[in-house]
Amino acid sequence: MGTKSTRDWDVIVIGGGIVGCSAAYYAARSGMRVLIVERDGPGSAQSGRNLGFIRQQNRDFRELSLMIGALRIWEGLEAELGCRVGWQQGGNLSLAFSEADLVARRDWQRRAVEEFGLDTRMLSATETHALIPQLATGRGVVGAMYTASDGKAEPARATRAFFDAALGAGAAVCFGEPVTRIDTSAGKVSGVQIGDRLYRAKTVVTAAGAGSAALLRKAGLSLPQEFIRATVARTVAASDQRIPACVSGQQTGIRQDVNGAYVISVAGGEYDLRLDSWRHMRWYEATRKSNPDAARIDYLAPLKRLLPGKTTSPLADFPPSRDDARPEPFRVEQARREFAHLFPVLADLQIETSWAGIIDVMPDVIPVLGTVDGISGLLVATGFSGHGFGPGPMAGKVLSELAAGRLSPVDISSLSPMRFERQ
Repeated sequence: MGTKSTRDWDVIVIGGGIVGCSAAYYAARSGMRVLIVERDGPGSAQSGRNLGFIRQQNRDFRELSLMIGALRIWEGLEAELGCRVGWQQGGNLSLAFSEADLVARRDWQRRAVEEFGLDTRMLSATETHALIPQLATGRGVVGAMYTASDGKAEPARATRAFFDAALGAGAAVCFGEPVTRIDTSAGKVSGVQIGDRLYRAKTVVTAAGAGSAALLRKAGLSLPQEFIRATVARTVAASDQRIPACVSGQQTGIRQDVNGAYVISVAGGEYDLRLDSWRHMRWYEATRKSNPDAARIDYLAPLKRLLPGKTTSPLADFPPSRDDARPEPFRVEQARREFAHLFPVLADLQIETSWAGIIDVMPDVIPVLGTVDGISGLLVATGFSGHGFGPGPMAGKVLSELAAGRLSPVDISSLSPMRFERQ
């Protein structure tokens, strides 16, 4: 069967996560003809499955400008889009359990304040407990780092809000089929292939999360992207106990959602061994040595994928993904134990549901965002390494500006897709 050609677009966005949907929204709003291609549904992958933290605090300084810009968007987002996304500016609290923890947090706080003007401050143990009365004493907390301007939102709601806004601004959508190839000709993007159809465009935005690297490799860009399967759990609601701030314990992140339930997750996850896991092994040697507990290698993953599995549909507001990521019960128990240890007043809350998502990671644990040398019109936003929900709207804004031939509104010089090609 011959390839069928379709109408031209100014921008084709691959991926219906928060980065792709916000890029489509801003591009369509500026008058560009935009097509979103999503193999499942908006927010079905990691954009709908994350913890919902929107934090500047404790980020790598190379991506902090991006996040500071994103926070300004979040602060006015519900008014701009005309719908509720669960935005609450309740701050972010990172607990310290030792003097070494305090030193590391003080070093970050000092630079964040001096160079970036953040409102981050250090709290004593007494101040920490005063901020969150539900936090039990005698749990080893010696202080904390607190950024009051940070916030939280509901991941799936926010992603769908951008998706709906993009459609309202004139964007079109192609659901249910993945992009099989990014077409290039004479060093320029010419479109994307979906099945036997060619969709033409002068600009293609690759924001496909864990699916980005394979597509980009076919187009000529090799990214050492890997995948971590992370587990998230949610308790039943406790509307009589309100904790506005997002809390980071020794291992577990904790956020109370708009309905009063607590969303909890242990940092890291499972590295499911794949047939091509050897491809990027050298890139991750330093990361594995410096943080050996970040990912548990599942050597049996290739065999498990061949076996029928029993999964429980999560009680959540995001659609299913064909990734079929399965939560790990022991991770749920890890998170539950630390949550109960820190907040014994909430220890009796039952776990209502759990789910998993695939985190696309990079060796330096910061995203890839920007243009590709030698391939005009190809824009990339991927590898957000488990903390892409917060900066997502600004990443989308950056992509729309680049697609229009303008400069990025924030500094993304350290996030270039070419940084691994140069090593």
